[in-house]
Amino acid sequence: MSSILTNAGATSALQILRFLDSEVSGTQRQAATGLRVGQASDNAAYWSIATTMRSDQGALSVVQDALGLGAAKVDTAYEGMAATADILAAFMAKVVSAQQDGIDKKKIQEELEQLKQQIVSISNAATFADQNWLRSDMRGEAGTKTSVLSSSDRGEDGTVSLQSIDVDLSKIALFKNGGGGILQKEPDPDLGYGLGTIGGLLGFSASGYGDVPGPAFDQPFTITKFDVVTVAFSVGTSQDTFVITKNVVDQALGGQIGYGYDGDIESTADWAKVLLQATFLNKDPSDALLEAQGGVPNIFFRAIPSLAAELITIQPPVHTRTLPPEGIDILDIDVTDPDIDFPTITLVLDEMQQKVISAGAYLGSLKSRIDMQEAFGNRLIDSLDRGVGRLVDANMTEVSSRLKALQVQQQLAFQSLSITNSDSRNILSLFQP
Repeated sequence: MSSILTNAGATSALQILRFLDSEVSGTQRQAATGLRVGQASDNAAYWSIATTMRSDQGALSVVQDALGLGAAKVDTAYEGMAATADILAAFMAKVVSAQQDGIDKKKIQEELEQLKQQIVSISNAATFADQNWLRSDMRGEAGTKTSVLSSSDRGEDGTVSLQSIDVDLSKIALFKNGGGGILQKEPDPDLGYGLGTIGGLLGFSASGYGDVPGPAFDQPFTITKFDVVTVAFSVGTSQDTFVITKNVVDQALGGQIGYGYDGDIESTADWAKVLLQATFLNKDPSDALLEAQGGVPNIFFRAIPSLAAELITIQPPVHTRTLPPEGIDILDIDVTDPDIDFPTITLVLDEMQQKVISAGAYLGSLKSRIDMQEAFGNRLIDSLDRGVGRLVDANMTEVSSRLKALQVQQQLAFQSLSITNSDSRNILSLFQP
């Protein structure tokens, strides 16, 4: 049936043309972008997976940059360590030659000083990105570690976690604040608070009759097993000394509840007990000349009753520390010292050299691991890229063929619409004379 009010053929042709326009537009977008799934409306599931995987690729790219930075830091530290090993070998040779009779030790010491300066220069220069692993600031347990970002992992539950390669700086630091570096003596774990002014005793001296003011306690400190404080004093014409050692501190404080045998002196009351132990309790009655009295905040010395009228004179104390053989810094070695212990120096230098070699091996293993992780990261990024491509990339051969076919169909739809629109003109011709 023909009608001038409703053209069913034109309506049908128009619907087909609209559909073809939409298909052509989508196919052209695929041809332009190369993506079969370019937005969530194309395929929500594939778009979601692809977007997540692209995000993971971005994170992995950052990790690869971090690995490159870490590798550069390791390389810098390794070069410094290798150079230090060479200098230590030369240093050892000079020390061995200094043990020969008739050799000019002053000339050898001059050469050793140059080698020391070169070691310091290397340790200072081995810096990359404001980090120096050979001269480390070891403040607290956290200061002995650093890390290199190595991977970004997504778990089965979708959570993302970052993994790192830990670097133990305590194994490679040539110098540390406070000692304990490869080329330094080990800090004694019993040093506690440190000596400081030894509770005010260093520099202290006094004289007088009756009660003579003693050293004011000014800070906590620790007497270690290596420390000896000797104080000479006189009462009238009689002279003597009192000695403060860790054993004296332990006698005075170690047996109390809450006190360990650690050599720590933490208060004025502790200090008074230690002084009493050293000046009176450790002396036989016939030998005692002086005793310590007092408490918070004052300490004073008093002659025993039989010498109460005599003048008390206390001399400035003398502090000595006897370190174990391993307590040697390379920068302190002096072959011109008449008291130098060459066997011990040689042993310590050999230990330093072995530690430097071990540190170089440790850095080499770190470099190898970083290289392996970097290679794996590159392969993983490539794999993710291929995976995303399989999900969302368009087959360009298919897209090209489809686009040509749709364009032909579009032209046919235009012709069909033109034909159906001509029906009205044909009807009009029926009414013409």
